[in-house]
Amino acid sequence: MLKRSFAAPLALSMTSILLLAACGGDSGALTPPPDADVVVEALDGNKFDKSEYTATAGEVDLAYLGRSSISHTLLVASEDGEQVGDKLKVTSGTTDEGTYELSAGNYQLICDVPGHTGMKATLVVS
Repeated sequence: MLKRSFAAPLALSMTSILLLAACGGDSGALTPPPDADVVVEALDGNKFDKSEYTATAGEVDLAYLGRSSISHTLLVASEDGEQVGDKLKVTSGTTDEGTYELSAGNYQLICDVPGHTGMKATLVVS
C-alpha cells in the first residue's frame, strides 16, 4: 500500500501564504504611532476618514496614514489660510508624521494634490 505524506505540500502552501501576506502592501495593516494625538487616514475616493478631528492646544503630533491606492498630501492651514508646519505625504501603505504648535481655533486639513479638491477636513483645537 502506498503511503502519502501531506507534510511537504502543506508546508509549501503555508510558506506561500506567508510570503504573499508579507509582500502584499496591505494598507489596512497600518498601525498609527502610539504617540499620535491626531490620526488622519487618506482613503480611496479622494477622501479623509473623517470630516472633523479634535486636538488640545500645544504641540500636536499628527500621523497621516496612506490607506489609498494613490499618493496624497496633508497640509494644516490656519483660519487665515496660512500653512502651518510641514506638508505630509503618503503613498499606499505608508505613514508620515509631523508635530505642529497649534493654538486654540479651527484649522483646515487639505490634500493639495491636483484633482483632490474634495479632500478637506476641519481640525478643532481647544
